[in-house]
Amino acid sequence: MESKEPNIIIYKASAGSGKTYNLALNYLKFISQEGKDSLKKFLAITFTNKAAFEMKQRIIVFLKEIIKQTERGKTLSCQLNLSPEKAKEILNHLFLNYDHLQVKTIDSFLLTLYKAISYEVGLEPDFRVSTYLREELIEKALTDFYQQTEKDQELKKILETFVEILITEKEFLKLNFKNSLISELKKLLEKLTYHKEVLTFLNSLNKDDDNELDREIKTYFGFYSILKDFLERTFFREKELVIGFWKEKIADILFKEEDGLLPWVYVKLGSLKGVIIDEFQDTDRLQWEALNPIIEDLISKQGFLICAGDPKQSIFQWRGADPKLFEEVSQNLTLRSYNVKEEVLDHNYRSSKTIIEFNNRFFNKLNEDHIIHEILTELVFSKSDRGSDRGEEKDKVLQNLISEFKTNFKHVLQNPSNTQQGEDKSRVEIRRFNIDESSENKAIEKAKEEVLNILNELKSQGELRDVAILMLKNEEVADFSSFLISQGFNVLATSSLHLKESLVVNALASLLKFIAYPEDEVALAGFLSSAIFPEGKEILEEYLNWILTKSYLRLVAFLKEHRKEFWETQILPLLDLKKDASLYKTCIEIVKNLEIEKKFSTEITALYKFLTVVFNLDRKGEGLEEFLLYWEKYSEDEMDIPEMEDCIKILTIHKAKGLEFETVILPLLWKEKTFVTDLRLVFYNGKVFYGKKTELPEEGRLGWYLEKAKNRLELLNLLYVALTRAKKNLFVLLPDPIEKTKFSPLVKIFKKVYDLLERENLESSNSLSSSKLST
Repeated sequence: MESKEPNIIIYKASAGSGKTYNLALNYLKFISQEGKDSLKKFLAITFTNKAAFEMKQRIIVFLKEIIKQTERGKTLSCQLNLSPEKAKEILNHLFLNYDHLQVKTIDSFLLTLYKAISYEVGLEPDFRVSTYLREELIEKALTDFYQQTEKDQELKKILETFVEILITEKEFLKLNFKNSLISELKKLLEKLTYHKEVLTFLNSLNKDDDNELDREIKTYFGFYSILKDFLERTFFREKELVIGFWKEKIADILFKEEDGLLPWVYVKLGSLKGVIIDEFQDTDRLQWEALNPIIEDLISKQGFLICAGDPKQSIFQWRGADPKLFEEVSQNLTLRSYNVKEEVLDHNYRSSKTIIEFNNRFFNKLNEDHIIHEILTELVFSKSDRGSDRGEEKDKVLQNLISEFKTNFKHVLQNPSNTQQGEDKSRVEIRRFNIDESSENKAIEKAKEEVLNILNELKSQGELRDVAILMLKNEEVADFSSFLISQGFNVLATSSLHLKESLVVNALASLLKFIAYPEDEVALAGFLSSAIFPEGKEILEEYLNWILTKSYLRLVAFLKEHRKEFWETQILPLLDLKKDASLYKTCIEIVKNLEIEKKFSTEITALYKFLTVVFNLDRKGEGLEEFLLYWEKYSEDEMDIPEMEDCIKILTIHKAKGLEFETVILPLLWKEKTFVTDLRLVFYNGKVFYGKKTELPEEGRLGWYLEKAKNRLELLNLLYVALTRAKKNLFVLLPDPIEKTKFSPLVKIFKKVYDLLERENLESSNSLSSSKLST
C-alpha cells in the first residue's frame, strides 16, 4: 500500500450495512499485496464462531468469484488489483495451509496467547481449556480455603462473617446451604471475569487504603478476592484454564515491559502486520487491555488496524461488553495524529426499502430532543422518583443518558442499496391486540393467537419460509415453541440448541435415569410427560386422578395393572436394553426403537450432540451410573442454528444478533424487571459505594441512577437489533392498552413513538404501514 493511504480504518457499521463484506475485502487486500505467504501475518478477530466462519467463507467465495470472473468477481478483481491467476494461487495455498488463515474468535486468540507464554507464567503444557467455571472447581477451592482457616484465625473470621452476611441476605441458602452457596459464588465469580472495576476494587482490599466502606463490607468482598486466589491455585493444580479469569493476567503480563514478554510472543506466534476487529462494541475492557499492547506495537510499526462496530447494537453489556470503548478508542487514535480514516457504512443491503424507511422514521422520531427527554425519563425513573425533589440529580442523569443515546444512534439513518429495485412487495405491520390491563398473562395468550394468524396468512400466501419469532427471554421461547408445535408447525427453537433445554434430550436423560434406577418414578414421569409418547400425558392424568379419588399406588404398579399393554410393549423393551449393551449402544437402540430421528427432525442437532457426549464417555469405559453423575453437572456452550428454512425459528433477540430472516415476528411482551447493581456495588467518580439505592449517599445514588440508565439504554439497543433482522416482512405485536400494566417502559415507549408517527400520517395522509387492530 502507498504510505499516504490510512493504516487505520474505523467502520461505523449499522445493521445490514455490508460490514462483513468490507472486512473480508480488506483482509484479501492485505494478502493480495503482501503475497500468499503472509496469511499468518494478518489477524481477524470476531466474537462468535459463526462470525469467524462467515468471514472465512466470504474470503473463499471472493477468491472463487475472481477466479471465475463473475460480474462481482470482475469488480472485486479491480478493487483488489488481483488477477484470476493470483487469486487461484492464493486459494490453492489457503486450502493447503488452512490453519494459516487467522480468523479467530477473541477467546480463541487469547487462548493462543496463553499457550504462547504458558511456560513463562508457570502453566503446565497439557492444560485443559474451559469457557465456563465449573462448580466442582469452586467446591475444591472452598475446601482448600476451609482447611486453611484451621491454621489461620483471621481467615476463619472472614469466612464466618461472610457466611453470616450471606445467610442474612439470601434466605434460600438455609434450605440447601452447600449447593446454594456454590451456585451463588459461581454467579458472582463469573462477574469478576469481565468487570475491571470490580477487580480493581477487590485488589484494593488487600492494601491499606482509605476506602470508606465499613469493615463488614470489606470482609464480605474481601472473601471473594481471597477465594479467587484459591481458585487460581486450583486451576493450576487441576491443569485447567478458565478463559475469563486469565484476561486480566494477560494484560498485566504484556504491559510489563521489563519482563520482555511481548517480543517473546512474536517469536512464538510470528509478528503481525495487520489486525481486524469485528463487533468492537461487544468487547469488554479486560479483553481490550489484553489486546491493546499488541495493537499499540502494531500501529507503532505502521501496521494496519481495522475496527468495525455499532454501539446501538451493543446488547451484551450484562456480560461485560462496553460500547463506549469503540468511541474512546476511535477518538484516542485520531487525537494521537495517526493516519485514521473513519467511514460510515450507511447503505442497508439486507432489508427492503419499506422496512428501512420504517426504522428511519421510528428512530429519527425517537431522537427528537423533546421526545427523547420525555422517553428516557420514563425509562429510568419510577413514578415516585419523578415526583421527588431531586431535580438536579435527575438532570445530571438525563444529560449523561441523552448524550450517550445520541452518540450511539448518531448514524441510525440508512439508505436502501442500489440493488433494491423494482416493485417493493414487502410490508411492516404493527398489529395491536386488545388486552385486559389487569392481566398480563392473557396478553401472552392473545399474542399466541396473533402469531398463529400471521403464520396461517403467510402459509396461504406461500411465504412460510425463513420465518423467525424473536423473544426477550428463553422461557418465552420455550412457551411459544410448545404452543406452535401443538398447532402442527415445525419449530426450531434456540432452547433445542442447549442440550439441557432440548425436550428430546431431557426425555432421554429421564429414561436413562429410570433404566438405571427403576424406583425413581420422578424420572419415569419426566419421560412420560415428554412428546415422545403422545399418550404419556393422558396416562399421567389418569394416574393423578386415581391417587386423588381412589387409593395411593406407585406409578410403575399403576402402569402394570391399568396400562398393561403400554407397559409391556413400550416400557419393558426399553428396560431390557441395558442388560447386554454398552451405554452408547443402549442410547442408539432407544433412538431407533422410538423413531426419534423421524418424529423429531428439528431436534436432530441436539440429539446428535447428546449422542456424541454419550459416545465420548462410553469410550472411556464409563457406564450408565457414571454418565448420570456426569450429566447432573454437565454444562456447555451454545450450538449454531442449523439452516432449516421450512421450520419456524423461535429465538431470543440476543441469539438473533448477526442473523437475518425473510420474515420477523416481534411480540412486544417485555416485562418490567427490577434493577439492581452487580454485587450491590456502585462505582462512580473513582469511589465505591455499596447498598440499595435508598441506603446510598447522594453521590452514590447518582452513580446508581447512571448504572440503571446504562442498563435501560440497552433495551433500546435490543429493540433496534430486533427491528433490523427482517429482509422482507416485519410484524410487531403490540398489546393495547398498556398504560396501567407492568410491561417494560420500553413497550410503552414503542407505543408512544408509533402513535406519534400514526398521527403524523393522518395529518399528511401518508400511510406509514398497514397497522391493524386485533380485537
